[in-house]
Amino acid sequence: MDTIMDTKILEENEIEQVRAELAFLREHFNKELEQQKLDALAEFAAGAGHEINNPLAIISGHAQLLLREIENTEYRRQLAVIMAQVKRAYEMIADIRYFARPPKPEIEKFDLVKWLQSLAKEQTLLMRESGIELYFETDSDSVNIETDPVQLRLVVTALCNNARDILQTTGGNIWLQLQHIENGWEISVEDNGPGVAQEIRTLIFCPYYSGRQAGRGLGFGLPKAWRIMQQLGGSIKYEQSKTGGAKFVVAIKNT
Repeated sequence: MDTIMDTKILEENEIEQVRAELAFLREHFNKELEQQKLDALAEFAAGAGHEINNPLAIISGHAQLLLREIENTEYRRQLAVIMAQVKRAYEMIADIRYFARPPKPEIEKFDLVKWLQSLAKEQTLLMRESGIELYFETDSDSVNIETDPVQLRLVVTALCNNARDILQTTGGNIWLQLQHIENGWEISVEDNGPGVAQEIRTLIFCPYYSGRQAGRGLGFGLPKAWRIMQQLGGSIKYEQSKTGGAKFVVAIKNT
């Protein structure tokens, strides 16, 4: 009887070991696949950027020359549109390059509360122009962290811009919050807009997808934010706000 029980326990242990190994292999495979996709995107961005930027430079240069010579108001307006679209194309390529190969983080130690207070003041001025109120909330007076403040600023600014775009036509409120979690800190950007539809929530951090209407850009803000947090060893996720709007949560680990 003991032999049968020992055999059964051994089989169960072997099964658990196989499951653990399969889980490890699956995770390793997913990481390798993701890295290969990013490498392929980087190669595409480098090649496409070189091939596209050259004709864009020629178009922009000729448009600027014509703009200096032409006095007709309508023609000048059309040339301004051409230059704006050239700039937009430049930015699209730059965004793809940044997503594929973001710069190496430059780690600094700084006070996260003061840093967020400064960012909140800047954002408040921009929000009020669109009839939006931004509120900064935290229970902490001072929080010292070590990360890249420039890249983190890109993340939080992208989330604020995303919320502002959603509320721009209707107005509303945005809450920028900082709170302590078990192994670090969370920065959340929450709005009382319509939120993100269930069917597209899995796509919002994808660089190939844009929830914006045609003609309003590729919507690379959220994918760039996700990529930066991956570089910084943190994370970013979407939650539905209690108000029914959108809430993006950035987690920063203690170092």
